Amino acid sequence: MLNRQDVSDSASPQGDCPSRQIEEEVYAMERRSLLRVLAATLLAWTTRRAQALLRPPTVRSSLTDSQGVSTSSGPSALLVRIDMVVGKSTQYQRAVGEVVRRSLLNVLKVPKHNWFETINVHSVDQMPFDRNYLGIHRTDDCVFIQITLGVRIGLELKKRFYKAVADGLHRSIEIKREDVFINLVEVPEENWSLRPT
Repeated sequence: MLNRQDVSDSASPQGDCPSRQIEEEVYAMERRSLLRVLAATLLAWTTRRAQALLRPPTVRSSLTDSQGVSTSSGPSALLVRIDMVVGKSTQYQRAVGEVVRRSLLNVLKVPKHNWFETINVHSVDQMPFDRNYLGIHRTDDCVFIQITLGVRIGLELKKRFYKAVADGLHRSIEIKREDVFINLVEVPEENWSLRPT
């Protein structure tokens, strides 16, 4: 009678092939499983990295709480650019700047001495714009006001600021509210060269 050892010894050199095949299949399955884990890990890391790169940069702080109420002392950096058609007096130009400044102080709580402003005048040809964009009729008195801020502002506070400027200009120099065009640009603090390096 032959025992397992005898059968094994009498078998051909290929006799242990089934067990070797099983070992190779197990090894191949483990390798596939490991590759799947590595692929899933790499995919998750790549996705997180892509999301981080596409996320907008964070600014220093926020000017509002959930109701749009001011929660800080105002933007740390500010640049105001005012553009209008040539022919307006210096007094008129200063009045526009003063209304913008007063609205920034009262609504956005900008610190009093944080003030950098340019007022630029252009010929009608150098300041083209759509006279009826979104169904709003604009005239040659249209004023472009662009304000670059070093802080993010909530939507409700922005609306209050827009209204304060438009109402103020309408009262002080009788500009139609439709002729006040405001653009706020919010940028991170590192985009300002306020202090020499």
